[in-house]
Amino acid sequence: MVVQHVNQNAKGPSQLMPHRFAQAHRWYFAWVPRLFACLVVVCGWWIPQVRAIDKPAALKLCIEDEDSYPWLLKSRPGLSMIMMQMVEKRLGIHVDVHPLPWKRCMEAVRHGLYDGLFKISFKVDRMELGHYPMLGDKPDASKRMLDDTYSLYRLKGSKVEWDGRNILNIETAIGTQTGFSITDQLKAMGLKVDDGTRVADDNLKKLLVGRVDAVALQTNEGDASLAARPDMSARIERIGPPLAEKPYFLMLSKPFVSKYADFAKQIWDTVEQVRESPEYRLQVQSFK
Repeated sequence: MVVQHVNQNAKGPSQLMPHRFAQAHRWYFAWVPRLFACLVVVCGWWIPQVRAIDKPAALKLCIEDEDSYPWLLKSRPGLSMIMMQMVEKRLGIHVDVHPLPWKRCMEAVRHGLYDGLFKISFKVDRMELGHYPMLGDKPDASKRMLDDTYSLYRLKGSKVEWDGRNILNIETAIGTQTGFSITDQLKAMGLKVDDGTRVADDNLKKLLVGRVDAVALQTNEGDASLAARPDMSARIERIGPPLAEKPYFLMLSKPFVSKYADFAKQIWDTVEQVRESPEYRLQVQSFK
């Protein structure tokens, strides 16, 4: 048998604990704050800094002051206004929209009197007015607000033809809306154009009285005008195929993009998100 002798003078575990705890306590409060301060300084060199995007208190935009069914309407919010209301909500910024004659609206954006305008199709010379959302040297169609087409309207029984490449049997001119991009396309085809009237109904009236042989209108707007006027639809018809199909954008002014470049990208990204959202698609499907 082995007998283990106990040293009566030795300190037991219970006697050592307070002493060791005191040492640990002093070390913790002496060194941990220093280590933390060191980590803050060192990590500050490489941890990415989150920077708030600069943005204005409000976004001031202009639109044309005539109906462009179903996108812009004077009597109620059209689909483009509904879209911008959704954009406004997602961005958390007030969007202030002012109706103006179309040419005046474009010139006002050129001079920085407004932050932007909608809806506008792409033309190279319009890049002087402001900024489109771009992908390389072309507009980024993924950031478009909408797609729309132009169609040709003629009197029933007319000899005017459109085969997808050439417009035939034009003796006077083709009526177009003032400031609209289809005008230059028709002139490039060697056709005479009468673009003295903005309103779709007034262009159709020119056709009825023989001032023009045909009218080129945005298809939705032209069809809506005929549907609302049985006297016109009885004598006028649309012929296919469409003259053109184009994406339409929110354009932002050059001063705005220069000052709020990151926020401009966020705006265009939000337009894309809203356009593809179930909420907006439901509005498009149910709009009448």
